[in-house]
Amino acid sequence: MKRLILLSLAFVAAMLSWAVTIPSDFRIVCKDGSVAYFCGRGTELTFNEEGTVLYIQTEGQDAVVSYAVDGIEAVEFTQSGKTYDAYDYAGDHIDVALSSSDDTSFTEVKENVITDENHDDYGDFIENYKPKNTVVITYKEGKATYTGKPSGVSVIVNGNHVTVTSAKSDIAYTLKGTTTNGSFKLYSDKKAQITLDGVSITNPTGAAINIQSGKTMMIKLADGTTNYLEDGKSYTLEGTEQQKGTFFSEGQLIFSGKGTLNVKSNYGHGIVSDDYVRVRGGNITINSVRDGISTSDRFIMYDGVVNITAQQDGIDVDEGYIEIGGGQLTVNAVDEGITASYEGDENSGIVDPLITPYIDIKGGLIKVVTTGDKGHGVRAMSTFYMSGGIVQATTKGAGSKALMSEGGMSLTGGKVTVLTEGSALYEDSDLSSSAGIRSKGVLTMKNIVLGIKSTGTGSKGINNVGDVVVENCRATIIASGATHKSNGLDSRSRGVDTDGNLTLNGGVMLVRSYDEPLQLKGELSFLNNAVYNGYQIEE
Repeated sequence: MKRLILLSLAFVAAMLSWAVTIPSDFRIVCKDGSVAYFCGRGTELTFNEEGTVLYIQTEGQDAVVSYAVDGIEAVEFTQSGKTYDAYDYAGDHIDVALSSSDDTSFTEVKENVITDENHDDYGDFIENYKPKNTVVITYKEGKATYTGKPSGVSVIVNGNHVTVTSAKSDIAYTLKGTTTNGSFKLYSDKKAQITLDGVSITNPTGAAINIQSGKTMMIKLADGTTNYLEDGKSYTLEGTEQQKGTFFSEGQLIFSGKGTLNVKSNYGHGIVSDDYVRVRGGNITINSVRDGISTSDRFIMYDGVVNITAQQDGIDVDEGYIEIGGGQLTVNAVDEGITASYEGDENSGIVDPLITPYIDIKGGLIKVVTTGDKGHGVRAMSTFYMSGGIVQATTKGAGSKALMSEGGMSLTGGKVTVLTEGSALYEDSDLSSSAGIRSKGVLTMKNIVLGIKSTGTGSKGINNVGDVVVENCRATIIASGATHKSNGLDSRSRGVDTDGNLTLNGGVMLVRSYDEPLQLKGELSFLNNAVYNGYQIEE
């Protein structure tokens, strides 16, 4: 049985801003009783932005016929001896898919170089760092060599394992050459610049680069170079020193330049900072047996290209926030794609109120795929903000969520396309549904293009705890999986499921669901000619 549920302030606006191709001859039935017949396959129906005019283009005909919407009673066509309503047909044939055009159409926020020396972020910009001395380390078969040794700097070479101890500021280290059994370790209480100039370092017993310093490290990828770092399958630790990944630092890591960096981890994470990571340029590819990028305080990206394949999380900030304003970020992970994961002290459970694990997307192109059960594409343990850019998120595991916020969610610009494939998951005597968007707070969507397609059994398009406010959006939401039944429990597929109210203020929301298009505990409100069309399909 197919049933059309229509709640709209504009009749026939089911295809508003969408084009629907009718596969056979059809007819327009007008309210005055007259009938207009149109013949020819490939006939396309489209509407103007306001939903007041229907345009008809028949294959092989140059002319476009227009009809005023308020004068139309029905649009019908016959196929295989059966008569269909064109609007119902449109509901059955709407779809959501990832678009390759997103690769070139995303917006970015320009990052301004801080020139005020008193600003907290002044030290994050390589433009402000003027090294006076350079140490060049060249890795080669047998033993590494170096040139330059400023006073206050000690360089110890053991084969291709190089250890530098520096008490001097304004130093730049340049690494070049190749070793399959080497490393670079730095002890210092001063910030420094490290230029990767076509270097390849594999360390069979630990990190390839190990920065035992809490100070800022400017990591410059020399223009036109390709650099490679790989750790071992086990680590030999020295005392209480940590080395948590292939590229490890106790302090901040600031990446810039126009070169390429390839990182492979066999034991630890890919890139690790016990402070924060900032990406301002370069082309970085990470293949990790654990997390791709792991930081404590924050992850910031405004330029560059980062590609991550991780067997655990793609990017994990465990005590801070994530801010993305530009660049291209691609993540393929098993557990969490991108997460600000702070929930409290891992030992005591005490929550520090000064730590706000939010995510703020202002621009850029973000593509995320996760495969694990109960995984998340992008997850904030606090508020999730998005004001620009493009996000594509696909989750494949049972009980997974594409976009997740433990607080509220505010999407006020850009484009979001999310796909979930997993079924509901039975765990701890409960069913956890997959969902395109899951928010535990007020969900606000304004001036965005939204596409959600959840195909697993018992899945939801939007699953929210709190009110949902949709303003001037173009939203297409599909929850096509059948009802999920397990251990005496049912999880029904729903387009929008919220404990609160749903307010539509302008714009268009088109929903198709196997079970209920809408499930509200509150009220449904329409403002400013908002259009909602919901379609339920039951087999």
